[in-house]
Amino acid sequence: PNEKVANVAVGALSCLFNLFSGYLLPRTAMKHGYKWFQYLMPSSYSLAALVGVQFGNNQDIISVTANNATKQMTVSDYIANTYDFRPERKYDFMVGLIVVWLVVQLAIYLTFKYSSRVGFQDDDWHGLDAPLTNQDGRIGMAVGRTEVHAVEHPIILATLIGTAAPQAGAITDQYALGTSFTVAIDVNATSVEVVNSAGDQVWKSASDRAFVSASTGLTTISQSSGNFELNGDTVGAPAQKITIGGVTSSSQSVEISGSFGDSDWNWTLAFSLDSDHSQALLFNASVDGSDVANVYLAYESPPEEAFFGLGEQTGIGNLRGWRVPIWTREGGAGRGEEPITSVLNANPSVAGQYAGGSLLTTYTAVASLTSSLGRWIVLDGTSYALFNLASNATSPFKDTAQSFLAGDIIEGDHSNSSSTTVEIQYEGSSISGWLGRVTGGNALLEATGALTNVTGRQPTLPDWVNDGAILGIQGGQEFVETVIQDAQNASLPLVSVWLQDWSGTRLQAGTYGIDVHRLWWNWEPDTTLYPTWAEWVPYLREHYDVRTLSYVNTFLANVSTKSTGFNTNFYDIAKREGRFVTNTTAGDGSVWTITSGVGIDAGILDLSNKTTIDWFKDLVKKQFYSVPISGGMQDFGEYLAVDDSVSLSHGTVDPRVFHNAYPTVWASILREVVEELDLTGETIGFHRSAGTFSANHTNLFWVGDQNIDESREDGLRAVVSSALHIGASGFAHTHSDVGGYTTILSAIGNLTRSAALLGRWGELSAFSDAVFRTHEGNIPQVNVQAYTNASTLAYHVYNTRLFRSLKKYRVAQQAQYQTRGWPVLRHPIVYSPNDTTARTVIDESFWVGEALYVAPVYQVRATSLEVYLPPIELNSEGQRLNGSSIRYKHLWSGQEFESGQTVTVDSPWGQPGVFVRWPTTNEEDTQLQDLWDFVEAEKTTVLTA
Repeated sequence: PNEKVANVAVGALSCLFNLFSGYLLPRTAMKHGYKWFQYLMPSSYSLAALVGVQFGNNQDIISVTANNATKQMTVSDYIANTYDFRPERKYDFMVGLIVVWLVVQLAIYLTFKYSSRVGFQDDDWHGLDAPLTNQDGRIGMAVGRTEVHAVEHPIILATLIGTAAPQAGAITDQYALGTSFTVAIDVNATSVEVVNSAGDQVWKSASDRAFVSASTGLTTISQSSGNFELNGDTVGAPAQKITIGGVTSSSQSVEISGSFGDSDWNWTLAFSLDSDHSQALLFNASVDGSDVANVYLAYESPPEEAFFGLGEQTGIGNLRGWRVPIWTREGGAGRGEEPITSVLNANPSVAGQYAGGSLLTTYTAVASLTSSLGRWIVLDGTSYALFNLASNATSPFKDTAQSFLAGDIIEGDHSNSSSTTVEIQYEGSSISGWLGRVTGGNALLEATGALTNVTGRQPTLPDWVNDGAILGIQGGQEFVETVIQDAQNASLPLVSVWLQDWSGTRLQAGTYGIDVHRLWWNWEPDTTLYPTWAEWVPYLREHYDVRTLSYVNTFLANVSTKSTGFNTNFYDIAKREGRFVTNTTAGDGSVWTITSGVGIDAGILDLSNKTTIDWFKDLVKKQFYSVPISGGMQDFGEYLAVDDSVSLSHGTVDPRVFHNAYPTVWASILREVVEELDLTGETIGFHRSAGTFSANHTNLFWVGDQNIDESREDGLRAVVSSALHIGASGFAHTHSDVGGYTTILSAIGNLTRSAALLGRWGELSAFSDAVFRTHEGNIPQVNVQAYTNASTLAYHVYNTRLFRSLKKYRVAQQAQYQTRGWPVLRHPIVYSPNDTTARTVIDESFWVGEALYVAPVYQVRATSLEVYLPPIELNSEGQRLNGSSIRYKHLWSGQEFESGQTVTVDSPWGQPGVFVRWPTTNEEDTQLQDLWDFVEAEKTTVLTA
């Protein structure tokens, strides 16, 4: 163009395009498919050329051939003659051009408004505090290239066509981390946001508090017999008034730093790519300053986001609205079930202070969390942590006997809290880990799978565990053989006996003069109960085709007073060689003594010490695996105290840091033993304690000691909530003691096992458990056992056959876990994410894989059952389904039901509420055929309880 009007027109178009691309485009997180407007650049240049020709006066001479004749003319004349662009029509053309451009701009605006994942952000358009210098310009270019730089002045950089957009005081700078993540930082708004390649929000800084902070004062942690109380009264208020001072970045990482207006501490927050996991983002937040005791990381969570995981959690469904501590300890006998919990918490007894526990007391210390939005986070560390999952609570966190009795820990659904902030408190001056958000598929399943890419997955189980029952028996060789013979005569598919009393029974005085059965923790066979242990174990396998499981833990008891005698006192050896955790207050290498009830004392092995680990591994090989057993219970792991007088590795290891690490080290020792003995394909080792990274080291998790009743908090119902949360934490192989464990005889009431409870528990475990194992309980003589009489044995035979009929289907789900990390048991929200009733489920129902929907019978003598059948919105791959075409087929009657309703079905003995998602796939048909055959074969079976 060579006329002023052309310059004005082209300049106006360029300003509009530059403003649009430089200001609006960086402020969205749209999927690339929506960014059709990026292709407007060529049209912009074309329009500019047309304007230039129309309003310009290009007198360049060109040759034009037409009708076999060639003539010379100017460019302007050629355009005017060919396209009828004549001076008298220039205003018509200009008006048309403006109308077309306004339509385009409107389309662009509507695209942003309705297709953007983030949309517009509020900006304060005001001038910079000072004129930009050359240095500022160089910094700006560094921002555009995402090279390492420091932000000294906020600027806007329009990189699409290379010109700067208007400068503003509030800005959002964007930093690409590979192709998977983008970090957006608004310095003036003190805001940080991370989005993934799909434009979905992975993490966004909290708006109601400092997103990185710190406080003084450690949580007070006290213990009694493995029961730990947590009191946050000693923790100071977190620093606030956070400001961003600088940013450094590269293509692999972004580090943000700043300070606090109410403290002289400085903070940093870094995000970086994980070379091992392309969809995981490493994070680290740290605060530098004197007296920093805790660091905090806070981020936004929309109200609809539901949370699952954080290890074993019983009696709770969606964790939103709860404050959940990460600390391994005794689960408690009751966990909120009344009146037993309050009685034990108010009266320190044989089981110690805070023996009743609360809904928050758990054996696990697993800091891995998934959400219904497909977001997940894993902490890398073992210090005490507290997850505040959008709780409304403002008082210091307490989980103590006193706080429980004061009503501070309230049961129920807390997910309707008004808070939209998740805050993680971590003991120390820094917190690190991994986080991410899945970009496709079923959100909860894929999030769990992504999480297990970091934490690891449980090793496969041996095939034999799917073929029948494991009977827990105590009493010695003669009694065990009698039970085996009776079971096989009743056609019980029996694959193993679990003999936890192989090292001797230690009786503990109980109520009414009835002894509680405990164990002697000295890892050699008891010569009275099992006099020919070495020969007898292989005999059971050869003669009855029954394997033997045993028992071990990291305690050693002094057996000098053991009435049945001993060959070796391993306590004496460990004490002499310095293998125990020591008590510095007592001095002279004194053993730190743990107590597990009156008269049950022992030393705890110091697993922070490599030489002790090697010594204990050798002991386990020679004593535990001296005979061909097939694994066993690998108990405890929670008891390491953190008192000032506790000493690990001669004072070089901090007990507060190692406490949560203890379960993982314990599991890894036993896993290394079976690997070194080449027994991984034969053995199972089940743990109740766990750390974030324990899954790799144990092929089987166990719920722990549960009350012998139907309660939600700590009884039959707790099997389901525990499995759902530990599954969402990355542990798919889990099971319970069929029938429960904790038997209570007291003046306020007794908890003893009935035939009805044992039968209903077996029905549930047939679907929920990876192995089918019973426990006699801690007072066997007052509990109904599977082998008590003909009717209890018949019920157990039935339930075992039911468990066995699910083998093909269960193994397929476990194989899916190995390849994709998906849990076997799944919360109803997995397939019904928008159904309000499904979201509130705690334990009423669950999915086994995608095909089986189970509603246990908790009122054990009920003959009918109400079951809610949620509408199925998604399949496991995240594909949306036509809900009207999916039905529920009742397993026992064959009746089909529409989804989205509550139905009533019969629930006689042996028939829990089980439905098949209908129609099934051909693959599911094959996997479930044995189950259908079982239903047909057992039609005439009549059970009693």
